[in-house]
Amino acid sequence: MKSILVLEDDENLRELLVDVLDSLDYKVEGAAGPEEALHLAHEIVFDCVISDVRMAGPVDGLGALQELKRKRPPLRCIVMTGYADELAPLRALQIRVDDYLYKPFDVKDILAALERVKKSAQQNAWYRKMLGRVMGQPDPIQLLSELQGIRESCLRDFFVAVRASHLYAETALDTWERLEELEVGYLQAMRSPAALTVQSVQGAAARYTGWQSQLGQRASKQELVMAAQRSPEKVDRGVFRRFLDRIKSGTVDAADLGMAVSLRRMPAERRAQDPEYQELWQRIWA
Repeated sequence: MKSILVLEDDENLRELLVDVLDSLDYKVEGAAGPEEALHLAHEIVFDCVISDVRMAGPVDGLGALQELKRKRPPLRCIVMTGYADELAPLRALQIRVDDYLYKPFDVKDILAALERVKKSAQQNAWYRKMLGRVMGQPDPIQLLSELQGIRESCLRDFFVAVRASHLYAETALDTWERLEELEVGYLQAMRSPAALTVQSVQGAAARYTGWQSQLGQRASKQELVMAAQRSPEKVDRGVFRRFLDRIKSGTVDAADLGMAVSLRRMPAERRAQDPEYQELWQRIWA
């Protein structure tokens, strides 16, 4: 990922970000408003857009991102805002942005978010192979590529919803547990890929899509939903709050979530036998 567009109407912040990114050998352009951003995107193929939300005029930063992603779906997007706009996080989820930052922040926070986005595609491929190793399948990618894409989109949406502080902790817990149910089914399917049918893969994809829709509804209404009573297989509330804090701080990113359920349910002795499993466990859950 080399080409970046910074959409920010604050001239000082825009020039600062452009200068910093330019010094790191990115090909970077700055735009003061949506119209200029759309014009630049017509001339240049950008890999990522870093955009503020609030801007003067009929189209704000999120509106510009929506149009940019319509024209180039693979475009990666980082949102930054200084306002607690109730609708902005929901719109960001609908657009499928990759990260969400609140001002004020340090330049290092933007660089960390950019690094997470840059690595996410590589990490997702690596985590797919890791899950294949866990399940004993050498190459599940060809069998489940469409389902995996929807699944990874759901994980990214949960990450952004938490980063945007748009879910109550208890609602996030209930939402995560519903996602865990889907993940358990996905892991079981990974164990027996030969038994998969077109219908079973389409059914799993529909369940993930339904979860994604419910997440958007809960975020838009800012619902307070009490999670189910705790049982041994469910994540402890204190552990889950620490998990949320690690997402908010960027210690755990969207790609990491792809291994979260598998690691949490893995026997401790098996984790201890593999340094990679152990390191991920420590970062995500310990």
